[in-house]
Amino acid sequence: MRRPVLAALLFAALAVSPQVRAQTADDCYQATLKDDDLAIIRVCGAALDKGGLNTEDRSIVLSNRGLGYLRNKEFDKSIIDFSDALLINPKNAYSFNFRGDAWLQKSNYDRALADFDEALRIDSGFTGALYNRGLTYERQGNVVAARAEYRKAIATRGDRALDKWARDRSQERLTALGDNQPPPQKNQPRSDDRTSERDAGPRDATPRNNDTSPRSNERNTTDPRGNEGVYRRNR
Repeated sequence: MRRPVLAALLFAALAVSPQVRAQTADDCYQATLKDDDLAIIRVCGAALDKGGLNTEDRSIVLSNRGLGYLRNKEFDKSIIDFSDALLINPKNAYSFNFRGDAWLQKSNYDRALADFDEALRIDSGFTGALYNRGLTYERQGNVVAARAEYRKAIATRGDRALDKWARDRSQERLTALGDNQPPPQKNQPRSDDRTSERDAGPRDATPRNNDTSPRSNERNTTDPRGNEGVYRRNR
């Protein structure tokens, strides 16, 4: 009788263990909506290890795990994941934006600007990339260029969480730089937003939402990387 009891106890333990249950792309996305960066890395990693993801979902999960690494300040690992995601989907503006943020955190401003430029080439209304580009110029000491980028960000019309987060942060930076001009009128046409939010964004300078990659990247505005960089595919 002892062996059956032990076997039953082991089965019960496995049933409730979060490490044992196979993780999916949706689990990865849901993890990015919370504030546990290590859980994002663990859950998204488990989804990748499980396999069976289609091409789009694999790019998204890689990007979301990269976001977890980015938020956890493991910048080199995040760059690897974003780069792998871009090998699968080179049109993922979120992965370019977040990889640029990782380069920015490493003070590699040239590479950061190149990635932000690429994100904007793919999506000219990507508010987060405009904000990040302004932040890069500001850290380089080019205040004039930084202000110009912040004003462009404020003038965007996107309504994704990342867009709203980046507009607020841009206004904060303009105020900090002594620019008290009222925000420009938002009368330009709204950019085409074909992706939903699946990747999360920065904590110090990077939003946490990604609309073109993994399934989530949205967080609270208290974290610069917030959840506004999350990337989620429209269903």
